Amino acid sequence: MMSRPRQIFFLILLLFFPFRAALSATAAKAMVVTAERQATRAALEILRNGGNAVDAAIAAQWVLNVVEPQSSGLGGGGFFLYYESAPKRIYAFDGREAAPAGAYPEMFLDKKGDPYPFTPDRITGGLPVGVPGTLKLLHHVYSRFASKKFSFGELFAPAIEIAEGGFPISRRLAGFINEEKERLKLFKASRQIFFDAKGKPLEKGMYLFQHDLARTFRLIQGEGILPFYEGKIADAIVKAVQTAPFHPGLMKKEDLFYYRILDRNPTHGTYRGFDIFSMGPPSSGGTTLLEALGILERYQLRLHGRKPDGFHLLSEAQKLAFQDRNRFLGDPAFTYVPVLRLISKSFATRRSQEIHFEMAIPTTEAAVRPLALENSHTSHLSIVDEQGNMAAFTTTIESVFGSAMVVPGYGFLLNNELTDFEVVPKNENKKLLPNAVQGEKKPRSSMTPTFIFQNGRPFLIAGSPGGSKIIGAVLNVIVNLIDFGMPLEEALRAPRIINRDGPIELETQLYQDLDLKRELERRGHPVVLNPAIGNVQAVYFDSEKDQITGASDPRGDGEALGY
Repeated sequence: MMSRPRQIFFLILLLFFPFRAALSATAAKAMVVTAERQATRAALEILRNGGNAVDAAIAAQWVLNVVEPQSSGLGGGGFFLYYESAPKRIYAFDGREAAPAGAYPEMFLDKKGDPYPFTPDRITGGLPVGVPGTLKLLHHVYSRFASKKFSFGELFAPAIEIAEGGFPISRRLAGFINEEKERLKLFKASRQIFFDAKGKPLEKGMYLFQHDLARTFRLIQGEGILPFYEGKIADAIVKAVQTAPFHPGLMKKEDLFYYRILDRNPTHGTYRGFDIFSMGPPSSGGTTLLEALGILERYQLRLHGRKPDGFHLLSEAQKLAFQDRNRFLGDPAFTYVPVLRLISKSFATRRSQEIHFEMAIPTTEAAVRPLALENSHTSHLSIVDEQGNMAAFTTTIESVFGSAMVVPGYGFLLNNELTDFEVVPKNENKKLLPNAVQGEKKPRSSMTPTFIFQNGRPFLIAGSPGGSKIIGAVLNVIVNLIDFGMPLEEALRAPRIINRDGPIELETQLYQDLDLKRELERRGHPVVLNPAIGNVQAVYFDSEKDQITGASDPRGDGEALGY
């Protein structure tokens, strides 16, 4: 969980720099929404020049690697949901980072059997680094679905230009660099990028240059992905992990060589007549989202409104779904995950019977045990092209700046994804938990790239960063659109309420409603402030107006553009 000083940092950031207006756009043919303006514009240019949604998503990712180095990139992984419009088929691709073969359940416990402190020990250095999947994921998707108007290498060009030419550091990025300076300064290659010549963290307005990253992109342009998974980049990754000055890790070159992208079945369910497709295991996003929506479907949420009864229902549905997430979800190659049962209408009906309007459901023991949760600094992009092909891509290096460790000479940060495993790997019966660390296993994720269809036609593309907050962020937007009939921009701006099998977490506007807080507490809900829940990037299809609307969450710095 986030430490108290970090909570205070983000609270101060949000109090002094409140949400901006959501950046929305309307269009007739195509739309791009990403978490950063330069990424959006690069992707849109690809579409305007004949590329498709896959081409645009790839170009956007590499720009995000440059301008949001704290969130995603070559050293991370992600999940890619793709809709091919001609056959009307949906594909789900798993590029989640994997544990090295040498990983073992107790790797984050000290000699006494106690967990390493989360910050900085568990999230920093070589030990938490998973085998990166982003590059191979996007190469795989490119090979299957790209327009071929651009070579794979050409899609790096916008990112190379920004990395070499530099860009002024935003207030947001400067804040993250300053907040993570103690971790970043542990590694020489990280200091060389994010600190000035006097050893001070770079500040807002200073230019960030990433020449090593640009050279890495050029190497991949010329030689493809083999250097990363089999050649000299692989050697550099392994050396960085194994010789890290802080918590050396277990990765070997064979781990990179044998890493594979997996085609998954998208998780599918319905909600009030809408078809919803999202990511299945090892992500818990799709199953948890669909279970919570299935429970809410038992109630007339529109009648209860955004009032105590409605918020009580939103909280309890998420709480129940998270209880099942924590109990069952993990890598399906290692543990049985009863997906169809968890998202079934009959199961939702049974779970909904546990909800009572006057009394909150108790949290489970799993909520008390320290959970492995992703941090807030992932990224998401939503794209539709002229042909109607759609991409929903959630991408991450886990914590802010991942492991904080840049690969020397190559300019990209490595993830700390193994901290998404349970730090305490066994239950009270000494049985391994579904999300315990094991060699070659993928840690449970909460990433929730989502497509929604109405009467067979696209209705929404959405996704968010936010760790385990992702699921609730996407849920809030869906409910706002379908149940409360909000326009997209309003649906994104409305203050959010989530429950991860613990206290009710309210954004500031709701938390300051003292009558609401008192009523929820009267029903037995602990209530806490969570200033910013998610950073949703969404595309909405208005079938009546034959118009596409894109909107970027006011909680971030993104942009929506279309034509």
